[in-house]
Amino acid sequence: MNENVNKKKAECKPKERIVRAAVKLFAHQGFDGTGLRTLASTADVNLAMINYFFGSKKALLKKILDTFFSGYLAIAREELAGDDDLQTKLGRFISSSVIYFETHRDYLLVTITELPHDDPEIIEHKAAWGRQMMEIIDREICRPLSTETGSRVSPTVIGPLLTSMMASRFLFAPIIERVHPPGAEAIKGEDYADIISKFFLKGIAAFEADARGLPE
Repeated sequence: MNENVNKKKAECKPKERIVRAAVKLFAHQGFDGTGLRTLASTADVNLAMINYFFGSKKALLKKILDTFFSGYLAIAREELAGDDDLQTKLGRFISSSVIYFETHRDYLLVTITELPHDDPEIIEHKAAWGRQMMEIIDREICRPLSTETGSRVSPTVIGPLLTSMMASRFLFAPIIERVHPPGAEAIKGEDYADIISKFFLKGIAAFEADARGLPE
């Protein structure tokens, strides 16, 4: 077993090992709670190598944020584009995002939970990505919604709301697993995406209509 682990570490380049170790440690111990010596030991590198590749722990955090945000933004651009109706596009976006969050759970945890509000550099770094996402959400969600309903909702409301709804499954997973009713079947990813999509577009009334067999 140890031989296999050591073999995998040897096959993985030092820079990649550092990023992988940082993602895991930052997600579970926090950015401030992770020391460089612990990071170096986990990644099986020396301290000098971390400085060589990244220069600082903060630069490493930025690398993690960039990886997560670039993937999330690519999903938004692809799934929300096109001439399909808003519900179809939103369903695609939510489904792909839920899968992305599932496969990049630690990246998600670092991105969502590491919010150093006293660090202008990190705030601006996140804001730069956020502005790009807000442009897409405004164009592909807010404007069509405004046309359909006559009400204008800011993308700075829609964006965080939608992301939080999708991310909650993963942020609260350790707790939910302990309070889940015994014998209850776990919700599948595609079902979770459908629930979020319906809640977001139609509210709880859509579920009441389903239960009564009424049209939504």
